[in-house]
Amino acid sequence: MTTTTTKLICAECRHENEAERLYCHNCGERLDRSSVVAKKKIEDPTETHRRLRKMMEGPSRTRQNFFVACKLLLAAAATAGVVEMLSPPPEFPQAVKVTSPVQIDLELETATLKPVVLNYSQQDINAYLTYRLAGKKKVLDKPFLNFERAAVIFKEGACTVGWERSFFGYSIYSRTCYRVELNAGKLSAVNIGGWIGRLSIHPAMMKYADIIFADLWSAFDRERKLLAKMGSVAFHDGSVAITSPSH
Repeated sequence: MTTTTTKLICAECRHENEAERLYCHNCGERLDRSSVVAKKKIEDPTETHRRLRKMMEGPSRTRQNFFVACKLLLAAAATAGVVEMLSPPPEFPQAVKVTSPVQIDLELETATLKPVVLNYSQQDINAYLTYRLAGKKKVLDKPFLNFERAAVIFKEGACTVGWERSFFGYSIYSRTCYRVELNAGKLSAVNIGGWIGRLSIHPAMMKYADIIFADLWSAFDRERKLLAKMGSVAFHDGSVAITSPSH
């Protein structure tokens, strides 16, 4: 039920005033409010029924479908992300059998004393990684996460370092990619991206995600320090050339 009111007309100046006024807005004379008549309008029963039915109804079907679709999309995206993280990368090198690996650490030591260019194949480096890490498995093992192996992939201008760990027998792969730059006479590694499984990680995020490789960097601390002293490190497809520092 709705209520409407009429205007109040001043008896002195005939000015129309709002229904709630006591005195004329024009001349200030007290208004006769007995002329105010409230007009009552009876609401249409059909309109009343429609309004009550709307109040009793649940949420809109369209709205429900929208939120269900959003939840399904989020669940699908999360599932796809997990699948990508758990999928083995297509380029990760196969495990190599070590017989007599090149003593790269000793050759790097020698390179700091006399001019030399060291050339290694990707297989040479991976054999050395397997040899050096064989005795450090206990250090690299973590609760529920066992170390399996580490490997490198050389492409023109870039080196990808990755390792395989296992979680209850299921392999999980992590990789990080670098290029080497010479700044103020010193070599520095610049991260250009990484992956967990096949899930790509942006370089801006890798400065936080690089903690994944902290144990691996610690295991090769000596080699990393020796490489930092070199004059240049050039990556090519399947190989790397290391030049001793100028004396």
